[in-house]
Parts: sequence; C-alpha cells; structure tokens
Amino acid sequence: MTIWEIIGWYVFVYPLAMSIIWTSAGIYFWWRREKSYSRKPSQWPEDWPSVTILVPCHNEEVSIAATCTALQFLNYPDYRVVFIDDASTDNTANIIRRFVGLNPNFHLLRLSENQGKANALNIALSVAVTTSITVVIDADTILLPDTLKYLVYPFLKQPRLGAVTGNPISVNRKNLIEKLQAAEFSSIIGLIKRSQRVLGRVLTVSGCVVAFRTEVLKEVGGFSPYTATEDIDITWKIQKRFYEVWFVPQAVALIQSPATLREYWKQRKRWALGGWHLLRTHKDIFKSWHWRYLYPVYFDFVLGYLWAFCFVFGTLLWAISSIFFHYPLGISPIPAWYGALLSVAGVIQMVVAVFFELQL
Repeated sequence: MTIWEIIGWYVFVYPLAMSIIWTSAGIYFWWRREKSYSRKPSQWPEDWPSVTILVPCHNEEVSIAATCTALQFLNYPDYRVVFIDDASTDNTANIIRRFVGLNPNFHLLRLSENQGKANALNIALSVAVTTSITVVIDADTILLPDTLKYLVYPFLKQPRLGAVTGNPISVNRKNLIEKLQAAEFSSIIGLIKRSQRVLGRVLTVSGCVVAFRTEVLKEVGGFSPYTATEDIDITWKIQKRFYEVWFVPQAVALIQSPATLREYWKQRKRWALGGWHLLRTHKDIFKSWHWRYLYPVYFDFVLGYLWAFCFVFGTLLWAISSIFFHYPLGISPIPAWYGALLSVAGVIQMVVAVFFELQL
C-alpha cells in the first residue's frame, strides 16, 4: 500500500468514524441528561444569585439595539448589564445610552482606546463585576427570556462548575452561506458539544453566550489577549484547574452568522489561529495524568487538523498531476462509493441533530 493510499483511507475513515462517535455520544447525552431536563418554570428554585452580563461592543450600531431590547425582558429576578464600548467610532455608545436611561440595571463602560475583546472584558471584570456569576455575550447575540436561568441553574447544583456554555442558533438564513452555517451549528457544533460532554471535556465554550463562576474566572487570570480566540483558551485554563465546563442546549441564543465569503473566511481564519494557539499553549497537559480527561479532545483536534491538510494538499496534488502529467497522484475528490457512505453518515448525523434542536 502506497503512502497516498494510506492517506486516502485516513481521509475517508476519519470523518466517518467521528460522525459515528458524535452521533452515538450525542444520542447518549440526550437520552441520559437532556431528555429529562426540567423546562417547567414552576420547578425553578425560588432564590437566584445575582448575575452580571458583560457585552463587549466595537462599532455595533447595526445590531446593538436589538440586543439591548432582548436584555430588557429576561425572565430573571436580579441581573445587571454592563456594556463595554471599546472605543467605537460609530453610533454604538449613543444607542446604548438611550437604553441605559430607561433601565436602571443597564450600565455603560466606555474605553477611550481600543483594547480588543479580551482586554475589554478583563477591565470590566476588575471594575464592574461584583456578582458570583458573570455572563458574557456578543453584541449581536439575542438571549431568549429563559436563557439566563438555564445558564445559571447548573451552578446551583455543581460546586466544581467553572463555566456553562449556551446553544447558539444562527437565525439569518437568506443566502447559501448563511443556510449552510445554520445547518452546521445544528448538525456539527451542537452535536459535538453534546458528545464531548460524554467523552471527556469540552473543546471550547461558545464565546457568544457563556456563563462563568466569577471567582473561577478571576482565579485563572481572566481572558488572554494573546490568542485569536479567547473562548478556547479560557475553556482550557478552567478545565486544567479541574473545574467542569458544561453545555446546556436549552440555553438558546440567537446569533448572526457571516453573510459574505469575506466575513466567513475572516471568522474561520480566526478559529483556525485559535486552534493552533490551543495546540501550542496547552500541550503541557501530557505532563500530568491528572489532565487525562483532556487527552481525547486534544487528540481529536490534532487529527482534525491533520485531516484538513491531507485532504487539501492531496486534492491539489491530484488536480496538478492529472492535468499536467496525466498520471493522477494524491486524493481524488470525485465521489465514489466512499463518498456515498460519507453522505449517508452526514445525513443521519444532521437528522439526529435537528431532532435534538426541535425538542428544545
């Protein structure tokens, strides 16, 4: 068997195996933990801890009004919202001021110089957060009325819980890019987080909607400004301190996904850079057996990156060798029986994931 035959089998087997693992582990999570999860308001506890919601903003005049409006109607007894205007040059601050004047629990923290999301959050964490729970959402994220309760409730049950990540659902579905991302968030991201909770630890919280135990957030030093994705880094810092990170599918947040190829490329490039930072910064988990629960997630991430490189370079080699040398090498992208099998697995995975989302 040649090296390219081995790589070709890897390119085929890896996504098939992971689809089976994600689907079966996701079903197990739903059956054991999600199916019986109470959604009846009458069964909520009477006493809830105070919560601070941090909303970092930079030039968000298009979406910030909708976010402010939704935050006015949360079904939660004691919460305050701190908007961190990171030196916006548009009308963001003025829009927020109108809502601050109408809501005594809304506050605006203006930064004179652009600090970036991580530093802006750290500043707010040090000067504006006095509650036991801190929730972070993006400026274009819409929380449903009960989402805050779903985020906070697990902290009342598990003292070693460091963070709870919500369930982002893409709502803009006009063009093909937006529709594909809507399917992706349901069939891949939500399902993967369910399976990771079963297999070990979560790769990352969703930066657009996540709750932290404030003392844990401060214990790990807050958010890192030296990574492209502060949400991945903070997840691993929390889990390396042996705190748990949970995924609660019922904590739904409506988000806006990239609508153009340029925005999509920018987002995925940032995610990829954040992944590289994870591999470099947190490879020290193998120095201690105590971090063994992080091993499966780390290895899966490495295998995923390896698969991407094998597929891209193998396909390019196949195209170049076929066109110029009439002797194809590499990996053929033309679907055959293996393509049909992967398609069937993908459809099953999507059907299962959509079924879960419809139960929310």
